[in-house]
Amino acid sequence: MAFVLEAKYRWAKREGGCVNESRVMVAGAIVGALIGAAASYLFFTDSGKQVRNRFEPTVDELRQEFARFQRTIEKVGEMANDGIRAVNEFNAARAQSSFSNPRTSH
Repeated sequence: MAFVLEAKYRWAKREGGCVNESRVMVAGAIVGALIGAAASYLFFTDSGKQVRNRFEPTVDELRQEFARFQRTIEKVGEMANDGIRAVNEFNAARAQSSFSNPRTSH
């Protein structure tokens, strides 16, 4: 990831000048240290365990809501497919109809 940040921002102009490699490396180190500190707190302290225990029901509820949302999206997709199928069947029936007049425009 540091390589991507380095390649992307090496020549980026800012008001203070160019973003150089050392700034990107320092920023990456700071972000990594913060993530490591948060993970250490959550997994290696008693108060972190309490925080995780409080968040667990919320995470479970979110997981259930996302699953419900996914099922809703799948149902919408099925309805759209049914609608497309009905339109295609209608067009096929209209094309085979003996009442269609080739001179009329639709």
